[in-house]
Amino acid sequence: MAGLSGVVLTAPAHAGAWPQPRGEGLLIVTTLADRADRSYDADRQSIDDGYFHKDETAAYVEFGLTDVDTLVARLAWQDVRRLRGPSYDHAQGLSASELGWRRLIWQGERAVLSGQLTALIPGQGENVSNQAFGSGDMAGEVRALAGRSLGQRGFAEAQLAWRWREGPWLDEARLDLTAGWQLTESWQVLAQSFSVWSIEDDQPGLRSFDQHKLQLSLSRAIGRQTLQLGASITPSGRNAIEQEAVFLSVWRRF
Repeated sequence: MAGLSGVVLTAPAHAGAWPQPRGEGLLIVTTLADRADRSYDADRQSIDDGYFHKDETAAYVEFGLTDVDTLVARLAWQDVRRLRGPSYDHAQGLSASELGWRRLIWQGERAVLSGQLTALIPGQGENVSNQAFGSGDMAGEVRALAGRSLGQRGFAEAQLAWRWREGPWLDEARLDLTAGWQLTESWQVLAQSFSVWSIEDDQPGLRSFDQHKLQLSLSRAIGRQTLQLGASITPSGRNAIEQEAVFLSVWRRF
């Protein structure tokens, strides 16, 4: 669940809330190693809980259809394993794929507001939190994105989303926060948080949950490419895995 929302290339104007220029795009390829041997129980206590291993390679694309419309898409190939007591689950293949449309709603001198609609198509890997790999039906998401430049070197962004799922699966609310600072013309540091809450009560076989991640990364621009290295932890949650991850991303504009 290490997200790409809100990550920037080399300047605040390229953050998630800002649209891509017409006819231009951005490709981000990320390799992720995610591990856990503990979980948060219903009382938010960290407990031993078997293990969770995920190796993932993901491709994320943004493309400017017009000056105010941006197409977004994400594909991720996973090798993911979960051992919990006598239960063992393993999957290899695509996780939920995403296809969305972002629309610029308002833009001022230093701030911007956008809206985004996304469809999620289930795959063989992770589709629904706390469920067997491959579980889940189609899902949709509506997202509000707000960003603001902070001086010449920094920016902040917030994204609030509601994700509803077909079938019995629990709907979710999501909040992503990002702060970025340009250290030099080539180097940038990002601090991010990613939070998700189920917004329905427990149902048979489906536990309500929440999970909160913190992520820190450093990126270096090299021409039209950027290399980004980062790590994330899960300091809080309920009925959720206590994940730790490291990732490497390569960004390229086209």
